[in-house]
Amino acid sequence: MLADTDLDDSFRQLLPPHLQVVAAPTDGLDDALVAETAGTWLAALVDSANRATWRERLTASGMANVPIIAVDRDAPERLSQDLLELLSARLGRYQQAMGETRAAAALLRRENLSDKTRFREIESFLYTLGNPQVAQTLSWQPSGLIRRIEGDATIIQKLPINAVSISVVDLWLPELPRNRDLGLTVSIIDAGGVAHDLTEAYAGQETQTGWVRFTLAKPLGGDARNCMLMLRYAGRASVAIGMGPRAPDPRFSAKGEGMEGDEVMALRVWKAVAGAAIPDEPMILQAARNDQSHARFLSPGALPAPELFSKPASATDYVTVDYWAAEDAVMVHPSRFGPVCAVLRDVWLPQLTHLTAVVNVGHPLAPSLNLAVGVAPAGTVGRDGIWQSHMGWWVHGLPAHGWAQAHCVPPEAIADRVDIFLAVSLTHDVPNDLGWGLFRGLRVVTGVPLDDQDE
Repeated sequence: MLADTDLDDSFRQLLPPHLQVVAAPTDGLDDALVAETAGTWLAALVDSANRATWRERLTASGMANVPIIAVDRDAPERLSQDLLELLSARLGRYQQAMGETRAAAALLRRENLSDKTRFREIESFLYTLGNPQVAQTLSWQPSGLIRRIEGDATIIQKLPINAVSISVVDLWLPELPRNRDLGLTVSIIDAGGVAHDLTEAYAGQETQTGWVRFTLAKPLGGDARNCMLMLRYAGRASVAIGMGPRAPDPRFSAKGEGMEGDEVMALRVWKAVAGAAIPDEPMILQAARNDQSHARFLSPGALPAPELFSKPASATDYVTVDYWAAEDAVMVHPSRFGPVCAVLRDVWLPQLTHLTAVVNVGHPLAPSLNLAVGVAPAGTVGRDGIWQSHMGWWVHGLPAHGWAQAHCVPPEAIADRVDIFLAVSLTHDVPNDLGWGLFRGLRVVTGVPLDDQDE
């Protein structure tokens, strides 16, 4: 602060102790001092009789904006009040400047977010020009574990993908022969908490493989953030929900009534651009439509014990079939010299129209395997190799810890009892060590409900 040399030291002693006071004569200012300290002066403390002279001196020195506090010798107590008013005015200006700065920063952020959103839309459009129009972005295959939910149940399944462009979700409901009004509501919950309901795909679509499709009217937009799937069931009967493998991250395990374990739901999520068609189940897997068909999932523990039915005549390596109670699975160990087949004899499956096996390569160090399931009327197939003509479509090249489904449509009419064949072979000519081909359950579609006449 500049101080007039005509003032007594007693006036300067009224100022705050940390304030630097520089004395200057009324008749002139040091040009060097002015040049070095321009813009740093809080005010000029002058005698009231010299006020006009000081204003002229400050204006001539380029410091016209420096406030002047005139000290009245007859009322020295006003000095503190004038100084407080000066500081309050300056504080108000600073607060106003800070508010304007914050408002400008908020405006810049909004404009930046808008630019980012437009950039993502353009980037997505350019991406779709040169890339596939449809993609299966998430696939959790059935593991053979079934959970049942009752009325007024809600299940939450977090998805490790973002919601943008999701158009179809397939759920594995193994005990439904075809799509029907279940009282089941399926929704995608985006990162903003908005629910997008999916519609069950009707149009007479068969679900001989157990997959039920739920579709959106158009692919989802919005921010590319994580989402979750929500199932709400309001039906009267229980519904079987097919589960996938165990989730390594517990945040992604299915949560809700009836979901006691740490597994995910078996599902497939499709993303597509607007107007693109999602592939249906292959037509070859759909048997003839039958309004009286009934679906049931059978665990290996509920079936007859497996027997070794066929192996290569030249096989000298380790070959076996067995039921593993701890895994509740049938294990078929193939030979390097050819496929090995197990049989489950004399199973009562009246009017069988479709057979699906949940298969898995059980060891992390296993070679890639081929797996298949087949069926024939009980006692009609010998051990001379004709069994291979009764097999369904092979699952080729399933890697270690891989999951899949093997399907079979019976090549001949099934009356009641059948023999079920489970076959495994090596994909490559490599040693068969740890070749654990596991069959973890069978989904059957019959013309008679097994609950009513099970034998």
